[in-house]
Amino acid sequence: MKVYLINPLFPPTIWSFEGLHPFTGTRFLITPLGLATVAALTPPHWEVAIADENVEEIDFETDADLIGITAFNVQYQRALEIAAEFKRRGKPVVFGGPYCSLFPEAFEGKGDYRVSGEAEQIWPQFLQDFECGRACELYVANEKKINLETSPLPRYDLIRGERYNVFCLQTSRGCPFQCEFCDIIVMDGRVPRIKTVEQVLAEVDYCVKQGAHYVLFGDANFIGNMPFARKLLTALVEYSQKNDYPVEFCCELTINVAHNPDLLELLQAANFYSVFIGIESPRYESLVETKKLQNTRRSTVEDIARIHSYHISVMAGMIVGFDSDDRLIFKEQFDFLQELGIPFTTCGTLMALPNTPLLKRMAAEGRLLDVEWSSINGHGAADCNFTPKQMTLEELRTGYNWLIRSLYRYNTFSDRLVTLLSRFQNRNREHKRANLDAKFAMLLVKVLAYYLLTFDFERMGFFIRSLWRVATNGPFSVGKWLEFFRWIATHRAFRKYVTEIHGVPEGVDPESPPFVVLSREKNAAAEPAVVLEAV
Repeated sequence: MKVYLINPLFPPTIWSFEGLHPFTGTRFLITPLGLATVAALTPPHWEVAIADENVEEIDFETDADLIGITAFNVQYQRALEIAAEFKRRGKPVVFGGPYCSLFPEAFEGKGDYRVSGEAEQIWPQFLQDFECGRACELYVANEKKINLETSPLPRYDLIRGERYNVFCLQTSRGCPFQCEFCDIIVMDGRVPRIKTVEQVLAEVDYCVKQGAHYVLFGDANFIGNMPFARKLLTALVEYSQKNDYPVEFCCELTINVAHNPDLLELLQAANFYSVFIGIESPRYESLVETKKLQNTRRSTVEDIARIHSYHISVMAGMIVGFDSDDRLIFKEQFDFLQELGIPFTTCGTLMALPNTPLLKRMAAEGRLLDVEWSSINGHGAADCNFTPKQMTLEELRTGYNWLIRSLYRYNTFSDRLVTLLSRFQNRNREHKRANLDAKFAMLLVKVLAYYLLTFDFERMGFFIRSLWRVATNGPFSVGKWLEFFRWIATHRAFRKYVTEIHGVPEGVDPESPPFVVLSREKNAAAEPAVVLEAV
């Protein structure tokens, strides 16, 4: 029998990095780990094919006996269109993936079968039942989470690896923290479950053999189990040294990594060039409100600067729209990010996702709005599905529009980039970087041509000024200049998305936010300030 696994086309989001593809020659950012894992879970007597619509056309004339479709919420409408097309051809369709696991009700009646939960627990049983003609319409994983040591090596041999920027792997599932808005703790639990070090090394090596130059660990929190993280990082250091640093790594983790110098040293030694951290807000009250307590213990500014000093860039998750946020949060958020020196942020408005503690609270307070889930884009968008507490929805959207455009102006992005790179310190002897090859040389040529062979003098000036400022700030290192060109190239993608969705960044003034504070008295503490709309 044959199963055809499909990853639907993603709509444009800030994560799409579409503006980067002319430089890299790739078609999409990240490989489909979920489908590669499902393929590996499929019994040997089944023939498996993967179609990622983000890099290739779907074969609607396939002779497959079963069509499997995964989806995040932003892929929902396209997933339904694909399913309808196959059903017209008489093909049975099964839905699965993150959105079906979080909110299986959305897929009821849209296909023939639904799989909700960890594939390791459900998929083999579903296929066995399907073969025997007794498959149920809905399969839901039980509350007992699977042992990740039984999870197979993802079938990345079934994808076109050269069409992706980054290969995605996973070392653990679950997160020990309890952020109110997070759906990870709903799906994966709060107790981190881990693979063995040997498993992870085998997966990394397999990706390298499939042509990977970059590997993203898609864990919700790479250091959720710190003893394991130390053990794994030590092994990755040894692997990198033994194999002449064939790949660079990035991951998502929590800010307490800055309080553990040994972890930072291991990350740098293992060839981690970037980490993603959910910083969320500069406001203590907002962090406490959403139970992001791990971000309240020390100075975020000092923590980020310490991470930067190890030649590690930080990408930040930022949110506006908490109950503790008033109309002044947008300027506060902007100033905070400029001080942090974080070039890329997935800044977005707060969303109450299905089955999360935040959604349950908003429902109990009668603040939920009737919003179609599939129309919500999340990161980089001004979507919100509840009534904010200290501002109107229109004020939230207006403030966010100003914020995202201000962040990706040429001059403000340059300021953050220079701040980041000036903090790089030559703590350890530099080792070989995986991307110093002919492909990177071609990317460099394309980047230089884009910024210098142009009549867009604003763009040209941005590049020249940024290059000069980086050259004259902080010590020299190869890693510093690799990061410079990486972020300069990526800025094109950010700017393209923001311009198309929100408007030209230079159309707003970072010093003139939509809402400003005017004090009635010189002594602001003596009498409350007045918040006015800027005109």
